Amino acid sequence: MIKYKFPEEQQLLIKYASRLGDEGVVSILARGAIESETDARLLSRFFWRMVDSSLNDDIEVWHERIHNTLFAALRKAGYSEIWDEEIPDA
Repeated sequence: MIKYKFPEEQQLLIKYASRLGDEGVVSILARGAIESETDARLLSRFFWRMVDSSLNDDIEVWHERIHNTLFAALRKAGYSEIWDEEIPDA
């Protein structure tokens, strides 16, 4: 289960998933749970795409909050290694 500390986290995730046309992520967010390795990989990759696409949107404070929420959800679902694998190279 994805547990949000702030409702704005989920709102921003849905906004950017829709903006980026990522229906797989929209589906995961609507379901509220990470159910497979595929879900974990999609969500992990999406987070970094969202960060890149929102750099001019003045939501940096939300990047850290969303990062913490998604990482916690992946860890609880047993997929923390996937999160680590999907961190882009600098």
